Amino acid sequence: MRNSIRQWAKRLGKTSVIALAVGVNIANAQEIGVTATEILLGEVQPMSGPASLIGKAGAAGSKLAIAEINEKGGINGRKLRAIYEDDGYVPSRSVSAVKKLIDSDKVFALTGTTGSSHMVAMLPTIEEAKIPTIVHMAPNPAVVTPRRPTVFMIGPDYDYAGYVPINHMIEKMGQKAGKFGILYQDDDFGKALLAGYQKAVKQHNVASVAEIPFKRGAKDFSAEVLTLKEKGITALYLGTLTTESAAVMAELRRLGMTPIIGTLWAGQLPAAVKLAAPSGFEYLIPDYYASNYDAAGIKLMDVAKRLLSADDYANFNRYTVSGYVGTKVIAEGIRRCGANVTRVCVVAELNKLKNFDTGGLTGPLSFDNPKAQAVLPIKLFQTDPKNASVKSVTDFIAY
Repeated sequence: MRNSIRQWAKRLGKTSVIALAVGVNIANAQEIGVTATEILLGEVQPMSGPASLIGKAGAAGSKLAIAEINEKGGINGRKLRAIYEDDGYVPSRSVSAVKKLIDSDKVFALTGTTGSSHMVAMLPTIEEAKIPTIVHMAPNPAVVTPRRPTVFMIGPDYDYAGYVPINHMIEKMGQKAGKFGILYQDDDFGKALLAGYQKAVKQHNVASVAEIPFKRGAKDFSAEVLTLKEKGITALYLGTLTTESAAVMAELRRLGMTPIIGTLWAGQLPAAVKLAAPSGFEYLIPDYYASNYDAAGIKLMDVAKRLLSADDYANFNRYTVSGYVGTKVIAEGIRRCGANVTRVCVVAELNKLKNFDTGGLTGPLSFDNPKAQAVLPIKLFQTDPKNASVKSVTDFIAY
């Protein structure tokens, strides 16, 4: 009897040791970027260079979402933290930055991304790492075609930014007999805008008399604008960023030109509106995010004033909304996974996301489609140069 008890005790001891070892191994097999108290996110943004207004605002939006979430206790007991890398709006630096975030910093997911060419350049690294990635700033078709299993894109394709203003000019502003032209950046970003512009002019059978590319970082547009004048354009699409748009409009005025102008979402940045105001153009801007001038955007600004630093708050614009929404979306995927947060689980939950409510900052957001792309309705704005502000022209419309 005593021998039986000793043998049983020995077996129990071994079992306990084995169980303890298994428990240690499970604890050590923690998901990358996840601890018992924290989940680490990463962002690549152009916080210097020609698109710094965009990058700083996008990062500020992410910080705002994280501060708001952490203030309420985090997600299922874990706080969020993010590392922000600056790529200077240079694609090669984007690749180096995302590799650092994935390989060295060991982030769990990516919540912020830069321009189209930069995002496309980062895709091989993202795909290899199988890391959940939210694309909220560069909605280019190339990002989700073919489908990347861990990549989720917020917003309609960039070509809608080229399509919507031209369509409005033709249908609502008497340009059915007009002469149309476009200036576009000679890269993936610009070519997507060109595709949207071409779709509109072809659909309405109007004359496109000038389709002019320019190099990234260009500052002098005198030759391009002179060509537009020689072609006699009456309507112009600007596939340009903040300072570039202002430079083109100033040159148009210098040459006495008064075309109707449309541009992309960045055109409603407060800094862009102020820079362009002296030219006097009331240009059109499509957008799928609320702005500083919408009720939902103004409400978010109140939260930002309380939770962000003065510098980050000063950068508030539609890209702050973008960064905020993108981070809220990845947070929702994490929340749905409960205590067992893994990349596989978050990807699976995001694939099921349907009609996610962003509080009026966008339309209902869904990824449950073959491209995992939230194609959102678009609102058209127009600048008021006298007051350096923006007014709504349409409600959110699905195109």
